[in-house]
Amino acid sequence: MFQEAFKYYKAKNPPPELNNVIDLSREDALGLDSRLKDISKTIVPNIRFPGVIDTKLWRAFELVNRPGLVIIQNPFTEHGQRYWIARSVCDYPKYPNRTNLPAYVIARYSSHSSESENEQQSFDWWKTGQAIEEPQERIKFLKTLRWTTLGYHYDWTNKVYDEAAKAPFPTDLACLCRHFAKSLGFDQFQPEAAIVNYYPVGSTLAGHTDHSEKNLDAPLFSFSFGQPAVFLIGGLTKDEQPDACCCLLLRSGDVIVMTQASRLCYHAVPRVFTDCTAQQLWNEKQQLANNQSLEEPEAQTILCSGTISAVAATACHQTTGKNLHWSAFVDYISNSRININIRQVLNEGENQL
Repeated sequence: MFQEAFKYYKAKNPPPELNNVIDLSREDALGLDSRLKDISKTIVPNIRFPGVIDTKLWRAFELVNRPGLVIIQNPFTEHGQRYWIARSVCDYPKYPNRTNLPAYVIARYSSHSSESENEQQSFDWWKTGQAIEEPQERIKFLKTLRWTTLGYHYDWTNKVYDEAAKAPFPTDLACLCRHFAKSLGFDQFQPEAAIVNYYPVGSTLAGHTDHSEKNLDAPLFSFSFGQPAVFLIGGLTKDEQPDACCCLLLRSGDVIVMTQASRLCYHAVPRVFTDCTAQQLWNEKQQLANNQSLEEPEAQTILCSGTISAVAATACHQTTGKNLHWSAFVDYISNSRININIRQVLNEGENQL
């Protein structure tokens, strides 16, 4: 049943109807309250973080038929979105983080045409892509990156974590995640592993559950940036058919938090697509951000990490004139979706597997 729903929303000809998919940006979203429980008043008020609006302004809902699954409608500022997009493409794909990029791809596009370990460690995916002058070749190359892992690296084959396969977790991302955790009452949450997914328009993510962590009581945080996607969540087995209330339209900046039983439910992304109206609105907001001075509190985001690249910093903070640095990110995100999902691996009080 889950697979049938997945195929329906994945279909290209004819494309699926999205009328029953929950979209918090729709004008008639208030009419969907029967499928959503407004939990905005349960958010800890007046907690601030650079690039995120005050928690008292958040619109947060829990799915009635999937208790524990929370969606927060884009709480990020324009500069906040810009920062995390830049970090995701400029910095997170770099060593010692791991990516899906095979050695032969790195060798093909590197200056030394070598598959050596040193070459792979020094490879800069974003910088390499921007150096490709032919547009179609550049687009083709940028689609080669599909995921990168941070902190505890996930073993995709054996579906486990290994204490020996671990990199430092980015300080800025840990700070962001703790902010959301604290706002929702998860004061003890520790971000220890993350998977950043890169979805070209038209790509999908098959149904799966997240059960490899030792601590299954801790929440799982998911941040979306770029093009919209249909998020499908079913039950504990694939035999349960997802109904309309279990389909969400995720837009740039939206946050999903999976807690309790919901994190063990099958979920998938059957559709990533371009929404021209939403894209135009997003572009207009970003253009306004280009012409605004960056507020000092937001500038502190950069100070969360000493490893942010100059390219990412420039993209986030160049706010006068024509932002040529940011235009490259706009070109990428206009045809892509980025999803950052963070989880706690260990039980409370543990420091290793």
